Amino acid sequence: MPGPAPATPPGIPGAEAPALRQALTDWLADDEAVALPALSELAQDGNTAARLLLGLIDKTPALQGPFLAHIARRDRIALLRAPGGFSGRNWLGSLGDLPLARAWSDLWTVEAGPVVIETFTALDEPRAAREAMVVLAAREHPALRTMPADGIDTDLLYLFWRSADAERRAQLAGLVPVGHPQRLMMGETIDARDTDLWLASAEAAAPIETLCAATCPGDDAPACRSAAYRALNSHNALLTLGTPAETLVPQAEFLGSARGRATVMRRILLATPMSGRRAMLARVRTHSECLGTALSAENGRYMPPLPNLAPRD
Repeated sequence: MPGPAPATPPGIPGAEAPALRQALTDWLADDEAVALPALSELAQDGNTAARLLLGLIDKTPALQGPFLAHIARRDRIALLRAPGGFSGRNWLGSLGDLPLARAWSDLWTVEAGPVVIETFTALDEPRAAREAMVVLAAREHPALRTMPADGIDTDLLYLFWRSADAERRAQLAGLVPVGHPQRLMMGETIDARDTDLWLASAEAAAPIETLCAATCPGDDAPACRSAAYRALNSHNALLTLGTPAETLVPQAEFLGSARGRATVMRRILLATPMSGRRAMLARVRTHSECLGTALSAENGRYMPPLPNLAPRD
């Protein structure tokens, strides 16, 4: 297992190529039909940044928009993956010399340990570092039980609290800010106003705050934030939503883009199985009409088109 990356994160080769920047601009504008073929061509030609982005899109369902949902599986594989095997190969496998790609590949193996968190942090990839913490906590990695409390992301203390003994639980609970929503995961209750304050101001809650600022501005924003948080139904998911790579697209830029907003809405929709989605959308609409309308429209983009029925004579 490699050690942490150097303190100064290296650039991604190919990231400044004009064709890559244009493809990235198109992707952020949610024009997958233009962006993904361009990225695929760049990846085939050896562009490292394109390979990194496609590899992460391939591994992240919320990043996959309606264009990918509606094309045939073989075409989707051809766009997102390198040739080889029965169903192509994820591009990250070809980027062993790139620290960021190697860190993701390490995280996807069961042998991954806390060093991968350190690596993402050193590479200035805070969202990826949070995801690594969530993944290792889900695997109940034993090293997390002894990780120094002052080195834990304040928004993720509850993950470590769950497997801690009484003394460590008390220590961790003392570090959680008053009114922080993670106290709900620690068996406590908090005022709904504290939750909204956190959703409106915390960097970790930016995916929901940015979405609601765009879809339900002004006085409608608090109800939108509350409804979105409930519909997402996963504090872990909120903390890991966002840009595939800060090195390519800063988190704020991604979340403020059309693709970023679509990604957040897609993740909210994926939190509810198709069988219960209509009821979920109805519940959201009762709390936030504007968010419910936006989610319904996003859900509709993934529905298979109805066949053209010729009128009867």
